[in-house]
Amino acid sequence: MRMNDRQLAYALLRIAFGVNFAGHGLIRIHNGVGAFAAATAEHLANSPLPHSLTYAFSYAIPFLEAILGLTLILGVFTRIALVCGAVFMMALTIGVASNQQWDVAGQQLIYSVIFFLLLFLIEHNAFAVDSYIHHSSIQ
Repeated sequence: MRMNDRQLAYALLRIAFGVNFAGHGLIRIHNGVGAFAAATAEHLANSPLPHSLTYAFSYAIPFLEAILGLTLILGVFTRIALVCGAVFMMALTIGVASNQQWDVAGQQLIYSVIFFLLLFLIEHNAFAVDSYIHHSSIQ
């Protein structure tokens, strides 16, 4: 099956975005999740969010990033991964907005836009495990 240009562009953006997300998570896991969580919670210490909540969520961040990234790279459960990723970005934005980190909130908005675009254009998700599973189930 030959991909058209839109399908190819979609695959390249989805995979590049997945590599970015997986890279964040896997490096943080490799370097020590506890250290990342402690540093993040400490960075948000002046925000009105409860410390225990920010620490627990910070502990989960690397794993969420790795899982979302790997699912996007493979194109498996793509729609679910994109929706979860968009919600994840909203949660991160709540944290940085509560700490008045507007520059980081702006960067996170770019990630949110990419999640939106990938979800909006999901009909072009041809080069993905999802499409092979769907195609196999039809035959």
